[in-house]
Amino acid sequence: MSKQGGRLSNFGGADWLLLLVMLPLYFAVWGRFGQKFAAAAGLSVATGVACWFVALLQQPANSDIKAGEIPFCWSLFILFPVFCPLALPLWIIPPLLVLAYIISISSFGGFRRHCFNPVAVAVVLMLVGYSSTASLSASKPLLSAGAGYRAWSAGVPPTRPLWFYYAAVPLEKLLVASFSADLPAMPGSVFSLPLLFLAGVMALFFGRGRAWFITLLLAVPGFAAIAGNAGLVSFSPLHPLLLGLAPALMLIAVVDYHTLPTRMSEQIISGLLFSALLLLFTIRSVNPLGAVYAFLLMQVLSPLLCDLLLPQKGGAR
Repeated sequence: MSKQGGRLSNFGGADWLLLLVMLPLYFAVWGRFGQKFAAAAGLSVATGVACWFVALLQQPANSDIKAGEIPFCWSLFILFPVFCPLALPLWIIPPLLVLAYIISISSFGGFRRHCFNPVAVAVVLMLVGYSSTASLSASKPLLSAGAGYRAWSAGVPPTRPLWFYYAAVPLEKLLVASFSADLPAMPGSVFSLPLLFLAGVMALFFGRGRAWFITLLLAVPGFAAIAGNAGLVSFSPLHPLLLGLAPALMLIAVVDYHTLPTRMSEQIISGLLFSALLLLFTIRSVNPLGAVYAFLLMQVLSPLLCDLLLPQKGGAR
């Protein structure tokens, strides 16, 4: 989001960076997981273009708002493929995203007024509709890079929970594993290190939830170390930061920073809460998308926690 002539441009420098990074990343995922992922990503973006065109048609004829200034949440349609399982039927993606946009954006008065992250809402709607089927399984990548360009779908789910495989990665090979795309995962989140790096650029250089992001960088390994010392987990403190859905969730949060607290103290409390919930919903869960529940719980509970912990003066913290 950027300002042009005193107005908010709907697609600023950070948004262009998101698009320029995610498109080649999705192309690489296509090569490891098959053509169906490319179809799902293309369908998601096409749904966004169609919804934006509808929003454009709804503008009054005498409106002086330019097409690029129409408030619209592009991140929902660009980032939903990160969480999209291969077994999800393609036909469900457009109505699912439209419903998520209506619930998370339109019902709160429009973009920039919403309270809940639309990507997380879309994933939860998907979980509600398909939680009793195999459609939400993670997938093993194809054996060779580039094989997915010739195959429809990798389509082979892992036989054990994801963190069984992640915990087996030695610490010295952790960085390589986070961008090699050799581990089973939700296809769009398999390149976890690039996602974490992009989230860091968004937060640190574009000022989108900077304190929240830094809190997670410190708190997730910190809580993991505490859990390891207590014998609850058997991996290093860096494992939950570099593998799994944590980088993807950090990215959707800082991209749609409107749903994060604005004050630094509130961002720190929110980050601490999410770090604890992330470990709770990830380590022992057989649901590969369970961490998304932790993200939405953070958005529900952090305002209440801030009211309890932060002093109030004159009705304001």
